[in-house]
Amino acid sequence: MTFAQDLNRLIDDTKPRLAAIPEARAAAKPHPDKWSLKEILGHLLDSASNNRQRIVRMQEAPDIGTFTYEQEHWVSAQHYQSEPWTALVEFWYLYNAHIAHMMAHVDPAALAHTCDIGYDAPATLRFVMEDYVRHVRHHVGQILSDADPREREQWVMRTPEP
Repeated sequence: MTFAQDLNRLIDDTKPRLAAIPEARAAAKPHPDKWSLKEILGHLLDSASNNRQRIVRMQEAPDIGTFTYEQEHWVSAQHYQSEPWTALVEFWYLYNAHIAHMMAHVDPAALAHTCDIGYDAPATLRFVMEDYVRHVRHHVGQILSDADPREREQWVMRTPEP
């Protein structure tokens, strides 16, 4: 299965489950130092935005240098708490459908192009796409979990393969 197919399947399976979450639950923030479900989905939108640019730019040049972002600032600055949950879900779905479309059409000659995304080593375009799908799956799992926000599974960065 390609990254594009994997992402399409993930968003198609997830969208109705996200849409079924009530607004009050999505906005609940029982622990001020933990993101609400809205903020987690907002973080996924930020990740989509940054990874979309990485995927496009990495097809332009063999090494695009450093391309990171400060996730706490992005979530805070965009005030996801005040967005309607249904709008966030729809935007997340459509943005990821477009990213899957892009992934399906990536120039294979660019798959070894690199970028510093803040990991222990530069990442190839292939790794960026694979890791993006893994990242979406991880945070969707957090959103759909009934676990206490303090017990949410933490993201584990992997070292990109050369």
